[in-house]
Amino acid sequence: MKQSKLIKLLIVAFTLGMFAVANAAEIKAVKINGPIPIQPDDPFWSERYGPTSLKHVIVDMDPQMITNPMWPNPSTKYVFVKAATNGKEIAVHLEYNDATRNDIMVQSQQYKDQAAIMFPVNQSGDEPPFTMGGDGERVNIWQWKATWNKEGAGKNSNSSMQDVEDQYAYMAMGSGSYYMYEPDGNLSGLDTVHGQPGTKEASREERGAGNIGKRSTNIDFGMGKNEGIFNDGRATGNIMSDARLRVSAVEDLNAEGFSTLTTQATQNVDGEGNWRNNRWSIVFKRSLSTSDQNDTQFSESKTPMAIAIWNGGNKERNGQKAVTQWNTLHY
Repeated sequence: MKQSKLIKLLIVAFTLGMFAVANAAEIKAVKINGPIPIQPDDPFWSERYGPTSLKHVIVDMDPQMITNPMWPNPSTKYVFVKAATNGKEIAVHLEYNDATRNDIMVQSQQYKDQAAIMFPVNQSGDEPPFTMGGDGERVNIWQWKATWNKEGAGKNSNSSMQDVEDQYAYMAMGSGSYYMYEPDGNLSGLDTVHGQPGTKEASREERGAGNIGKRSTNIDFGMGKNEGIFNDGRATGNIMSDARLRVSAVEDLNAEGFSTLTTQATQNVDGEGNWRNNRWSIVFKRSLSTSDQNDTQFSESKTPMAIAIWNGGNKERNGQKAVTQWNTLHY
């Protein structure tokens, strides 16, 4: 990192009262032949046997005290980290304590468990700021979400998405006029001629209402469950609304500083989490190289890697999280 940039970060840290941070960790990926399991509880990742046994590194987590809203006391104090590569793929395994499993977020004041790892896109030159990169210094973030994990992202359709009805049994709302009907997933069938002089009004079917004859008019069967109701997020291709856009429980993102987090058009990262005995275990996996210029390309022998963890049970979200500065992943 350039000296001037480091000085600026230190000034910000002292000004905002940032806590002392842990030393950077050296994480050495185990080199193997054959496939790398994506399942976090696979014997491959076991601490008792298998190629990655006793290969973990304990990485201390720090409070996020650089930008508001600061988070001086995150619940995750440390994380066990290990990695593996087979010459074609790279995988990172995280394991940390979490007494509550928070993988539903449909009610008010519900927050989900999350974990992320971050790499510089440009693997040459100075490291970008660990604060999600900087202007012209892009980072590639892989963010695992417990909610996506529960919904089986990459395996299931929108019918598996959690919705309000999953929290409130026998919920009834709305009426026949409450809903706006459009074909699921696109904007075709809009009434583009209604009200225009000299034109014929489009029929209900032409407007995309679909077959609703078998539906009750007073029960909401789930806005997230492929029922044919117009979903504006899904219609505009929002990955948060449309589970079919997700290839796994991990979202592939980019950032160039605070408030710039952006979903990639192409999702390349596989991943899965497992909660057992009050601990989350998570695997992130991707090919060493891709054709996406927004991806980090693992073409050398090491890369900076930062970690972030959110505990939904502690109301952690957005910038309220546990973080690390840059560690080094050797592969």
